[in-house]
This record gives sequence, C-alpha cells and structure tokens, in this order.
Amino acid sequence: MLWMSKTVFDRARKDSIQPPALNRVETDRAELFTVEDFLDAADCRRVIEIMKGSLRRSTITIENEPDKYFRRSRTCDLSFIDVPMVRRLDRAICEAMQIPPALAEPTQGQYYDVGDEFKPHTDYFEANELEQHSTPTLGQRSWTFMLYLNDPEGGGETAFVNLGVSIKPKAGRAVIWNNLRPDGQPNYDTLHQGTPVTAGYKAIITKWFRRPR
Repeated sequence: MLWMSKTVFDRARKDSIQPPALNRVETDRAELFTVEDFLDAADCRRVIEIMKGSLRRSTITIENEPDKYFRRSRTCDLSFIDVPMVRRLDRAICEAMQIPPALAEPTQGQYYDVGDEFKPHTDYFEANELEQHSTPTLGQRSWTFMLYLNDPEGGGETAFVNLGVSIKPKAGRAVIWNNLRPDGQPNYDTLHQGTPVTAGYKAIITKWFRRPR
C-alpha cells in the first residue's frame, strides 16, 4: 500500500510520495494497521457536512437478526453524491490501497449519536451470504478502510474483540485491516465492534474492497 505524505487532496508529483506511514498493530492473528492524518481536520468537517444531508437508517447483511439494536446508526451512501470532494476522496483511498476502483464498493458514511453502536460483527460475507452479495466480477470482501472524521467526546472506540485491541477515534485517523487470512479464508479474529458513543457523536467513512471472482 502506498501513502501520500500530506493530505490526500494534495495532488503531489510522484517524487513527493513517501514510504508508507502505516502503523501495524502488534498481532500475528490479523493484518491490522492505522495511519494518522489521512485527511486533515478541515476536509473531515466538509465530509461530515456532506453526509448530514443524506442520512438513512443503517442496515445489516445478517438475515433474521433478532436483536433490533444490533446496529444503531445512520448511513450516507457517500459515493452516490456527485461532488468533487467525494470523487477525490474515493480516488485517493483506492490509490492509497493500491487496489483498482473496479474492486471497491461504494464508500459509505456512518453517523453515530449518543447510545448508538454496532455490536461485534465481521465485514466478510458468511458462506450463506457470499453468493447473494457477489457479482459476476466481485467476490468475497478482502480489505476494510475506515476513517474517523471527528473526535467523539466519549466512547465510540473500534474494539477488535478477539485481539484485545481497541482503537480510539481521532479525526483523520484511518484503520485498515484484511478480513481474510493468507489462505484467502475469512479471518474470524477480525471480529470488531463500534462501541457505544457516550458523549457527542461519531462520524466515520468506510470503504470495502473485494476479491475478484
């Protein structure tokens, strides 16, 4: 993966690209990274304002989930908002991940109010979901790219339950992980939770990438 040295909207020359500024989380059970300042504070605020005008109730892929509070948040289908900033952000994420846009899902924004959370879940598709969510060109989810857009006043950490790792939200901080093991099978150790927001709000964007079929 290749990372820009400054804001992702600085269309720098190739000779200004720096070595990856990735911080690998110390575990041998998953490929999990953070990177600071992927997006600057002003651009984070702009993305939040764009999201606020197009929020809907968040959904889950789990069929017949009995817990109606399993996921409480609002979602914005960000990639479908045709404004220059969103187009630049989509492009910058794909360029940073070095994954073709054809293998990317549309970027989503999520907005969590006080009390909202996303209980422990995985991002990959279970066997009974895979065919339903696959396309002629897109298969299993591979990488997740998540970006915090603000600093909640309380709560909202991303907790990787099986790894004992909790990552605090911070505006501009990206969290990136591979949902699969080296053999291409789903990695249950990527089970993670968006813990309840206890004060303020939390805004993030999420982009998932797929394996080709």
